[in-house]
Amino acid sequence: MADGDIYAERLGRHAIEAHRMDDQFRIITGALGWTLHPSVTRNLDQSPSIADFATGTGLFLRSLAKTYPNAARLDGYDLSPEMFVSDGKVKLSVTDVKKPMPTELHGLYDVVHVRWLIAGMEPEDWEPVLRNLLPLLKPGGAIQWVEPAFSQTQHLRGEPESKTATLTKMSLMFRSGPLQQRFSHGWSTLPAIMEKCGLRVETDLVSSDRVVGTRRALTENGLVALLGFARLMASKQASGAMSMAEIEVVEAKAKEEIESGCYLRYDVHTAVGFKPDDMK
Repeated sequence: MADGDIYAERLGRHAIEAHRMDDQFRIITGALGWTLHPSVTRNLDQSPSIADFATGTGLFLRSLAKTYPNAARLDGYDLSPEMFVSDGKVKLSVTDVKKPMPTELHGLYDVVHVRWLIAGMEPEDWEPVLRNLLPLLKPGGAIQWVEPAFSQTQHLRGEPESKTATLTKMSLMFRSGPLQQRFSHGWSTLPAIMEKCGLRVETDLVSSDRVVGTRRALTENGLVALLGFARLMASKQASGAMSMAEIEVVEAKAKEEIESGCYLRYDVHTAVGFKPDDMK
Protein backbone atom coordinates (compact mmCIF):
# COMPACT_ATOMS: atom_id res chain seq x y z
CA MET A 1 0.00 0.00 0.00
CA ALA A 2 1.33 3.43 -0.94
CA ASP A 3 2.60 5.54 1.96
CA GLY A 4 2.95 9.30 2.30
CA ASP A 5 0.61 12.22 1.62
CA ILE A 6 -0.13 11.65 -2.06
CA TYR A 7 -2.89 14.28 -1.97
CA ALA A 8 -0.47 16.99 -0.83
CA GLU A 9 2.03 15.94 -3.48
CA ARG A 10 -0.59 16.46 -6.21
CA LEU A 11 -2.71 19.36 -4.99
CA GLY A 12 -1.16 20.73 -1.81
CA ARG A 13 -2.79 21.43 1.57
CA HIS A 14 -3.41 25.13 2.10
CA ALA A 15 -6.20 27.69 2.49
CA ILE A 16 -6.91 28.00 -1.24
CA GLU A 17 -7.27 24.24 -1.64
CA ALA A 18 -9.43 23.99 1.50
CA HIS A 19 -11.77 26.68 0.13
CA ARG A 20 -11.90 24.94 -3.26
CA MET A 21 -12.72 21.59 -1.71
CA ASP A 22 -15.52 23.07 0.40
CA ASP A 23 -17.03 24.75 -2.67
CA GLN A 24 -16.76 21.48 -4.58
CA PHE A 25 -18.44 19.65 -1.71
CA ARG A 26 -21.42 22.02 -1.82
CA ILE A 27 -21.76 21.77 -5.60
CA ILE A 28 -21.54 17.97 -5.69
CA THR A 29 -23.91 17.62 -2.75
CA GLY A 30 -26.38 19.67 -4.76
CA ALA A 31 -25.95 17.32 -7.71
CA LEU A 32 -26.40 14.26 -5.48
CA GLY A 33 -29.48 15.74 -3.85
CA TRP A 34 -28.55 14.45 -0.40
CA THR A 35 -25.73 14.44 2.17
CA LEU A 36 -26.46 10.93 3.38
CA HIS A 37 -27.98 8.48 0.90
CA PRO A 38 -31.67 7.68 1.54
CA SER A 39 -30.80 4.02 2.10
CA VAL A 40 -28.63 5.15 5.02
CA THR A 41 -31.01 7.65 6.62
CA ARG A 42 -33.99 5.30 6.33
CA ASN A 43 -33.08 3.42 9.52
CA LEU A 44 -30.94 6.07 11.24
CA ASP A 45 -32.19 7.46 14.57
CA GLN A 46 -31.78 11.09 15.67
CA SER A 47 -28.63 10.49 17.74
CA PRO A 48 -26.31 8.62 15.37
CA SER A 49 -22.57 8.16 15.65
CA ILE A 50 -20.95 9.16 12.35
CA ALA A 51 -17.32 9.14 11.21
CA ASP A 52 -15.99 11.00 8.17
CA PHE A 53 -12.67 10.05 6.60
CA ALA A 54 -10.64 12.37 4.35
CA THR A 55 -12.66 14.98 6.20
CA GLY A 56 -10.68 18.03 5.03
CA THR A 57 -12.25 21.00 6.81
CA GLY A 58 -14.98 18.82 8.35
CA LEU A 59 -17.71 20.45 6.25
CA PHE A 60 -19.59 17.16 5.77
CA LEU A 61 -19.93 16.74 9.53
CA ARG A 62 -20.79 20.38 10.15
CA SER A 63 -23.58 19.98 7.59
CA LEU A 64 -24.89 16.90 9.39
CA ALA A 65 -24.77 18.68 12.73
CA LYS A 66 -27.69 20.79 11.51
CA THR A 67 -29.69 17.70 10.58
CA TYR A 68 -28.72 15.71 13.66
CA PRO A 69 -28.25 18.26 16.48
CA ASN A 70 -28.43 15.43 19.02
CA ALA A 71 -25.86 13.22 17.30
CA ALA A 72 -23.92 11.06 19.73
CA ARG A 73 -20.67 11.47 17.79
CA LEU A 74 -19.56 13.44 14.75
CA ASP A 75 -15.91 12.51 14.28
CA GLY A 76 -13.72 13.57 11.35
CA TYR A 77 -10.39 12.01 10.43
CA ASP A 78 -7.71 13.06 7.98
CA LEU A 79 -4.06 12.36 7.29
CA SER A 80 -3.20 16.00 8.05
CA PRO A 81 -4.74 18.64 10.35
CA GLU A 82 -3.81 21.49 8.00
CA MET A 83 -7.36 22.01 6.69
CA PHE A 84 -9.25 21.37 9.95
CA VAL A 85 -12.00 23.84 10.87
CA SER A 86 -13.83 23.03 14.09
CA ASP A 87 -16.86 24.84 15.49
CA GLY A 88 -17.12 22.74 18.62
CA LYS A 89 -19.86 20.50 17.24
CA VAL A 90 -17.48 18.02 15.62
CA LYS A 91 -14.28 16.33 16.72
CA LEU A 92 -11.41 16.29 14.20
CA SER A 93 -8.41 14.00 14.54
CA VAL A 94 -5.40 12.85 12.53
CA THR A 95 -5.33 9.27 11.32
CA ASP A 96 -4.17 7.32 8.28
CA VAL A 97 -6.85 5.20 6.60
CA LYS A 98 -4.11 3.11 5.02
CA LYS A 99 -3.24 1.72 8.44
CA PRO A 100 -5.40 -0.41 10.77
CA MET A 101 -7.71 1.69 12.92
CA PRO A 102 -7.21 1.87 16.71
CA THR A 103 -9.17 -0.84 18.49
CA GLU A 104 -10.89 1.74 20.69
CA LEU A 105 -12.77 2.94 17.60
CA HIS A 106 -14.07 -0.50 16.70
CA GLY A 107 -17.85 -0.84 16.72
CA LEU A 108 -18.45 2.86 17.50
CA TYR A 109 -20.20 4.12 14.39
CA ASP A 110 -23.58 3.78 12.73
CA VAL A 111 -22.18 5.38 9.58
CA VAL A 112 -18.70 5.69 8.14
CA HIS A 113 -18.48 8.23 5.31
CA VAL A 114 -15.74 8.61 2.71
CA ARG A 115 -15.79 11.07 -0.18
CA TRP A 116 -13.20 12.03 -2.79
CA LEU A 117 -10.34 9.88 -1.51
CA ILE A 118 -9.31 9.19 -5.11
CA ALA A 119 -6.60 11.87 -5.21
CA GLY A 120 -4.73 10.10 -2.43
CA MET A 121 -5.12 6.50 -3.57
CA GLU A 122 -3.27 3.97 -5.69
CA PRO A 123 -5.16 1.14 -7.45
CA GLU A 124 -4.06 -1.40 -4.86
CA ASP A 125 -5.18 0.74 -1.89
CA TRP A 126 -8.96 0.48 -2.13
CA GLU A 127 -9.61 -2.96 -0.65
CA PRO A 128 -7.13 -2.64 2.26
CA VAL A 129 -8.55 0.78 3.18
CA LEU A 130 -12.11 -0.60 3.16
CA ARG A 131 -11.01 -3.49 5.37
CA ASN A 132 -9.39 -0.99 7.76
CA LEU A 133 -12.66 0.93 8.07
CA LEU A 134 -15.15 -1.94 8.39
CA PRO A 135 -14.34 -2.77 12.05
CA LEU A 136 -15.44 0.75 13.02
CA LEU A 137 -19.06 0.00 12.08
CA LYS A 138 -21.65 -1.27 14.49
CA PRO A 139 -23.48 -4.42 13.32
CA GLY A 140 -25.98 -3.26 10.71
CA GLY A 141 -24.06 -0.01 10.17
CA ALA A 142 -23.33 1.48 6.76
CA ILE A 143 -20.28 2.77 4.95
CA GLN A 144 -21.12 5.42 2.34
CA TRP A 145 -18.34 6.03 -0.18
CA VAL A 146 -18.62 8.68 -2.92
CA GLU A 147 -16.03 8.95 -5.71
CA PRO A 148 -15.79 10.76 -9.06
CA ALA A 149 -14.97 9.12 -12.38
CA PHE A 150 -12.10 11.53 -13.01
CA SER A 151 -10.63 9.27 -15.69
CA GLN A 152 -13.67 10.12 -17.83
CA THR A 153 -13.75 13.88 -17.21
CA GLN A 154 -15.09 15.96 -20.11
CA HIS A 155 -15.20 19.66 -20.97
CA LEU A 156 -18.29 20.24 -23.10
CA ARG A 157 -19.86 23.05 -25.09
CA GLY A 158 -22.71 24.82 -23.34
CA GLU A 159 -23.36 27.07 -26.33
CA PRO A 160 -22.98 26.61 -30.12
CA GLU A 161 -19.88 28.82 -30.13
CA SER A 162 -18.29 27.55 -26.91
CA LYS A 163 -14.58 26.71 -26.99
CA THR A 164 -13.15 23.76 -25.08
CA ALA A 165 -9.63 23.03 -26.40
CA THR A 166 -7.52 24.58 -23.62
CA LEU A 167 -9.48 23.12 -20.71
CA THR A 168 -9.60 19.73 -22.41
CA LYS A 169 -5.81 19.79 -22.87
CA MET A 170 -5.23 20.86 -19.25
CA SER A 171 -7.48 18.07 -18.00
CA LEU A 172 -5.64 15.48 -20.10
CA MET A 173 -2.29 16.74 -18.78
CA PHE A 174 -3.54 16.47 -15.19
CA ARG A 175 -4.68 12.86 -15.55
CA SER A 176 -2.07 11.58 -18.00
CA GLY A 177 0.29 8.67 -17.38
CA PRO A 178 -0.04 6.88 -14.03
CA LEU A 179 -2.84 9.21 -12.88
CA GLN A 180 -5.14 7.89 -15.60
CA GLN A 181 -4.82 4.39 -14.17
CA ARG A 182 -5.26 5.62 -10.59
CA PHE A 183 -8.33 7.66 -11.52
CA SER A 184 -9.87 4.58 -13.16
CA HIS A 185 -10.20 2.78 -9.82
CA GLY A 186 -12.36 3.25 -6.76
CA TRP A 187 -15.52 4.54 -8.37
CA SER A 188 -15.47 1.54 -10.72
CA THR A 189 -14.28 -1.09 -8.24
CA LEU A 190 -15.78 -0.30 -4.82
CA PRO A 191 -19.13 -2.12 -5.22
CA ALA A 192 -17.37 -5.40 -6.07
CA ILE A 193 -14.84 -4.90 -3.27
CA MET A 194 -17.65 -4.26 -0.78
CA GLU A 195 -19.44 -7.43 -1.86
CA LYS A 196 -16.18 -9.36 -1.57
CA CYS A 197 -15.91 -8.11 2.02
CA GLY A 198 -19.38 -9.46 2.81
CA LEU A 199 -21.43 -6.27 2.66
CA ARG A 200 -24.87 -5.79 1.16
CA VAL A 201 -24.38 -3.07 -1.43
CA GLU A 202 -26.52 -0.32 -2.92
CA THR A 203 -25.21 2.04 -5.59
CA ASP A 204 -26.08 5.45 -6.95
CA LEU A 205 -24.92 7.34 -10.05
CA VAL A 206 -25.37 11.01 -10.93
CA SER A 207 -23.76 13.42 -13.37
CA SER A 208 -21.89 16.35 -11.88
CA ASP A 209 -23.76 18.70 -14.24
CA ARG A 210 -27.26 17.60 -13.17
CA VAL A 211 -27.99 21.03 -11.71
CA VAL A 212 -27.55 23.33 -14.70
CA GLY A 213 -27.13 26.41 -12.54
CA THR A 214 -23.94 25.06 -10.92
CA ARG A 215 -22.13 24.02 -14.11
CA ARG A 216 -20.03 27.17 -14.33
CA ALA A 217 -19.15 27.11 -10.63
CA LEU A 218 -17.92 23.51 -10.85
CA THR A 219 -15.91 24.31 -13.99
CA GLU A 220 -14.26 27.29 -12.29
CA ASN A 221 -13.61 25.09 -9.26
CA GLY A 222 -11.97 22.48 -11.45
CA LEU A 223 -9.82 25.13 -13.10
CA VAL A 224 -8.46 26.15 -9.68
CA ALA A 225 -7.40 22.52 -9.14
CA LEU A 226 -5.80 22.26 -12.58
CA LEU A 227 -3.89 25.50 -12.13
CA GLY A 228 -2.82 24.54 -8.61
CA PHE A 229 -1.47 21.24 -9.90
CA ALA A 230 0.32 22.96 -12.79
CA ARG A 231 1.95 25.53 -10.47
CA LEU A 232 2.97 22.85 -7.99
CA MET A 233 4.62 20.83 -10.76
CA ALA A 234 6.33 23.96 -12.08
CA SER A 235 7.68 24.80 -8.61
CA LYS A 236 9.11 21.27 -8.38
CA GLN A 237 10.55 21.58 -11.92
CA ALA A 238 8.85 18.28 -12.72
CA SER A 239 9.47 16.70 -16.10
CA GLY A 240 7.05 18.07 -18.70
CA ALA A 241 5.77 20.82 -16.39
CA MET A 242 4.75 24.17 -17.84
CA SER A 243 6.62 27.30 -16.84
CA MET A 244 4.87 29.89 -14.69
CA ALA A 245 4.67 32.19 -17.73
CA GLU A 246 3.02 29.43 -19.79
CA ILE A 247 0.56 28.79 -16.99
CA GLU A 248 -0.52 32.45 -17.01
CA VAL A 249 -1.25 32.25 -20.75
CA VAL A 250 -3.17 29.00 -20.36
CA GLU A 251 -5.16 30.42 -17.43
CA ALA A 252 -6.32 33.38 -19.52
CA LYS A 253 -7.40 31.09 -22.38
CA ALA A 254 -9.20 28.74 -19.99
CA LYS A 255 -11.15 31.60 -18.44
CA GLU A 256 -12.16 32.77 -21.92
CA GLU A 257 -13.46 29.27 -22.64
CA ILE A 258 -15.54 29.29 -19.46
CA GLU A 259 -16.96 32.67 -20.48
CA SER A 260 -17.86 31.11 -23.84
CA GLY A 261 -19.95 28.46 -22.09
CA CYS A 262 -17.52 25.55 -21.73
CA TYR A 263 -18.37 23.42 -18.71
CA LEU A 264 -16.96 20.44 -16.84
CA ARG A 265 -18.75 17.16 -16.24
CA TYR A 266 -18.02 13.74 -14.83
CA ASP A 267 -19.99 10.93 -13.24
CA VAL A 268 -20.25 10.73 -9.46
CA HIS A 269 -20.55 7.19 -8.09
CA THR A 270 -21.80 6.24 -4.63
CA ALA A 271 -21.42 2.79 -3.10
CA VAL A 272 -23.20 2.10 0.18
CA GLY A 273 -22.21 -1.09 2.00
CA PHE A 274 -24.26 -2.44 4.93
CA LYS A 275 -22.53 -4.53 7.54
CA PRO A 276 -24.38 -7.74 8.41
CA ASP A 277 -25.62 -8.00 11.98
CA ASP A 278 -23.44 -11.07 12.58
CA MET A 279 -20.20 -9.58 11.19
CA LYS A 280 -17.56 -8.63 13.73
